[in-house]
Amino acid sequence: MPVNERAPSLSVFSPMDRQEFVEQLKRVGAAIDAALHQWAPADGRAIANLDDGVRYTLGLDVGDASQRGKRLRPALAVLTCEALGGQRSQVMPFSVAIELMHNYFLIHDDIEDGDVMRHGRPTVWRQFGLAHAINIGDYLHGRVTAVVLRSLDCGVEAAIVLRLLGLLAETLEHTHRGQALDMNARACADLTVEQYLATVMEKTGHYLAAPLIGGALIAGAQESLLDEIRAYGSAVGPMYQIVDDLIDLTEGKGRDERGADIREGKRSFLVAFALPRLRDAERKELLAILDRPRQATSVQDVARAIRILEECGAVEQAYTMVEDFSRQARAIAARMPERLCRLLTGAADFLGSRTR
Repeated sequence: MPVNERAPSLSVFSPMDRQEFVEQLKRVGAAIDAALHQWAPADGRAIANLDDGVRYTLGLDVGDASQRGKRLRPALAVLTCEALGGQRSQVMPFSVAIELMHNYFLIHDDIEDGDVMRHGRPTVWRQFGLAHAINIGDYLHGRVTAVVLRSLDCGVEAAIVLRLLGLLAETLEHTHRGQALDMNARACADLTVEQYLATVMEKTGHYLAAPLIGGALIAGAQESLLDEIRAYGSAVGPMYQIVDDLIDLTEGKGRDERGADIREGKRSFLVAFALPRLRDAERKELLAILDRPRQATSVQDVARAIRILEECGAVEQAYTMVEDFSRQARAIAARMPERLCRLLTGAADFLGSRTR
């Protein structure tokens, strides 16, 4: 079907459910892993504390898929391109570049946050040391452009490749600005929900929309559809981050502990919602726990902070916000061509209900 054919009638439309989306992720994830192995081969030219670090952060050194991450962003690029009639061979270089960029972010984010575990094993800086971790992250960042340029060899037009490079540059800018806002907020005693949402839109919204936009560009999408995809990203980005905030209080995000965000002093959605609603004594107690040095924050401190957040309704409100953003995302997806609509409704369900 043409890329910008009218959206499906909801009376006959059958949206993709969460499980079908998960199966799609697994299927495409295997192809992405194969492409990453080709990009980062283990051969005799490997440099210690660089090439092994790259394979480690990408999870290419283990057989357990849970230690590689979800490959969510590169998979979204591939699935979007295919849903709009594009070819996987043409989108794969961009998909690999997205995963390299993602892991560059993760390495630096773990350093900035002081996180010692990711995907159930030591973070890169803990495994290879701080200096090598910074270099590994910078190396991944530096390879992004070179990998995208391989799209030319796969038949992608030069004008589209230039747009892909511009998209990634814009995404890097937004994400780094959002990270700065996020770190600045850790010293804030009166962060509002509106400020939180503005921060996560910078840090996460553009970052989740970029793979979708890139996949659509390669498939030949028109500007009107790209605008709809950006709007979808503005809903699923904040939703993704609020779910992340909730997971930290329950599953621990694979960091071997619950409440890592509390130990970091992070001003999550729950904190932003709670601050103006707490009695003065509880507000001071919560801020004292958040502002305590990470190593001095006890298990009891974390439990107390979680209890304060639960009792003021912050956890319940976070789930409500996730549902609201999910409805927004699904409504936007309903305006898109049928195959893309099915994909993005499944993605919204998955992102809103994930546990890691």
